[in-house]
Amino acid sequence: MSFKTDIQEKAISIAKKFDHGQLLPEHVLLATLQTGSFGGVDEAQTAEIINQLTQRITNLKGTPHSSAQIAISQAAADILNRYGSHEQVLECERELVKEYFGIEFASQQPSPPTVAQSSSHGSNDGPTLEQALGELDALVGLNQVKQDVRKLIAVHQANQIRVESGLSAVPQSLHLIFTGSPGTGKTTVARCIANIYRAIGLLPNNGLVEVGRADLVAGYVGQTALRVQEVINSARGGVLFIDEAYALSNDASYGYGAEAIAELVKGMENHRHELAVIAAGYKDDMNLFVSSNPGLKSRFQNFVHFPDYSPSELVEIFTNLATSNQVNVSGDLHNYLSSYLSKNTPKGEQGNARFVRNLFESMFKNMSTRAAEDGVIELSEITELQIEDLPSLETFGGNSTIGFHA
Repeated sequence: MSFKTDIQEKAISIAKKFDHGQLLPEHVLLATLQTGSFGGVDEAQTAEIINQLTQRITNLKGTPHSSAQIAISQAAADILNRYGSHEQVLECERELVKEYFGIEFASQQPSPPTVAQSSSHGSNDGPTLEQALGELDALVGLNQVKQDVRKLIAVHQANQIRVESGLSAVPQSLHLIFTGSPGTGKTTVARCIANIYRAIGLLPNNGLVEVGRADLVAGYVGQTALRVQEVINSARGGVLFIDEAYALSNDASYGYGAEAIAELVKGMENHRHELAVIAAGYKDDMNLFVSSNPGLKSRFQNFVHFPDYSPSELVEIFTNLATSNQVNVSGDLHNYLSSYLSKNTPKGEQGNARFVRNLFESMFKNMSTRAAEDGVIELSEITELQIEDLPSLETFGGNSTIGFHA
């Protein structure tokens, strides 16, 4: 008999004993603790935890038991589905005890880390929810994006309260679609989402793995599925961010993109409570991407749009970038940038914040070169950007229609 089947039967018996018509995570945890055969907990605390958990279950106001059939809640099913090995049972047991009672069980024998725990992309340590929201709020502009993120948080928090009260959670996917032009902050907000999901207990860690089509598609049929599996395993426990995801659905010549999408959908289902996928790209292209596979359409239900930055927001981004690098912006330069960007807002692949960063780096290079012309660089010469440090269209913009003239 498998771990899952054994524990599920014991948990159903417990639910019937308490006259509950629905199997909840509390029943599963109590069955796991009472089994006591996994050797991963501090036995001195087990009895007390069982007593507290029994009282918690007694106070649950679940659906009364009225038939021989016990319904299994989605939350309980998700836990049982993770019971595939001895180590996974231990992991779930410790997670639930910590979640419900704030107690970390000491292992009698160290258990191997999961893929997500051993990943260099994230850890169980991270900012609090207040800190994560503070990082989000500190971003320039994106007011509607911030509102959309807060709505998502409210839904997940409401579900947590429902589950803790013995009610079922209203289905809500962790996966998101970010639409907008390059340089509008999608990757940065994805990192904030990773911190937020971990802070409110939706994901084990705040890791973020960023990939593109080249990281998911191999050169031969059959290899793509393996590559996608590897990427998913590296991101488990955190967020997988797929930039320009529409390139997968546009890859129709050999069918490798379709293979990658099919494996991605499978991974999203198998790891739906330990992995959040955020796919990003241009709005119209992302609509086509989601429509390319029924599995994507059913899992990506939340769209967040990132508008292009306004000229004033671009100036603010430039100023913040300079400040973070301890470089001043002269008043004349600040006024010139505001006036210029109000008439020439950069767009496309090199637009928005990406354009501003490139501009700042080019101007710092020009300032340094100007300071070195006499053979001696003085500190006062490299601490404030001037209008004369603006690059010309020929040296900075190339064939672009956007550039700065000194």
